[in-house]
Amino acid sequence: MITSILCEAFSCFGVGLCITCEARKLFKPNENYPYAVKDSKGLYMRGREATAWKRKQRAIEALACLKLAGHNLKLGLLIDVGCGLGYLTRYFLDLGIKAVGVDISKENVKFAKKKIAPNGSFILANGVKLPFRDKCFTTVILNDVLEHVPYYLAHPMLNEVKRILKVDGKLYISVANRYQIREPHTLIPFLTWLPRPCWNPICRLIRKRQYRNYYPYTLGMLEKLCRKVGLIFNNYTWFYARNKTSNIEHIGDPTLRKLVEIIWKLKLSKLAYVIAEKVSVILFICKKGKLNNLDDFHSINRKH
Repeated sequence: MITSILCEAFSCFGVGLCITCEARKLFKPNENYPYAVKDSKGLYMRGREATAWKRKQRAIEALACLKLAGHNLKLGLLIDVGCGLGYLTRYFLDLGIKAVGVDISKENVKFAKKKIAPNGSFILANGVKLPFRDKCFTTVILNDVLEHVPYYLAHPMLNEVKRILKVDGKLYISVANRYQIREPHTLIPFLTWLPRPCWNPICRLIRKRQYRNYYPYTLGMLEKLCRKVGLIFNNYTWFYARNKTSNIEHIGDPTLRKLVEIIWKLKLSKLAYVIAEKVSVILFICKKGKLNNLDDFHSINRKH
């Protein structure tokens, strides 16, 4: 019984799944929303339906990557830290995984409980102070969360995640890459390639709004953070990049999608893989422990 297992981590929250279906609304992509998604019939989805579809794809990627790392998500508890509206958590629940969603936004938690998974377990909490006992989760998901956490809080947050992670558990991290071709929150090409002081003025000039609360990473930055916290990490960015270049329809950015299509037509698949790995979302699978030497680092981050 899920409730009895959850009680070991915190005081009695029930877990279940109840999906509320909404009427479909269709629209074509435009300059304000270029990341439109097509369904199986070739029709465009909008709003929550498109969001749910995208989150399902991210959940599938996380499951496949963790499986590749030899991790079984159905053993023990999973926590989705920074769960947002709860779509990712709902997908895990739908697969029979004992999952808990946590978010700092009261509105997100309320929406997830009411609209996404009414019988699910969604907790209002800050990622730097989680209300769970030590070593109670077998799987921790940090999907597109770190880029919304100020750099000075990233270390205490990962320390807290490490605290609640079991000794044999796995931490899944996906985070925005500073060198993504189009910045994912403003859709401005090459914005974060520039020095950080340029980001806000350019965003204000082009989008007429402030560029706030976004903290993208480079590969080196994430490696340094994991070492500082004491996490052994394996870089699976190659897996994410190859998945996207092999399934072009899953690439959200239409410009990048078209570029990959051209590269494939020119039969330059190896080039596509190399480029994709440099500019895609960064993806790590981590576990507790410390690297003793460079040999350990190279052995767990060998090229695939």
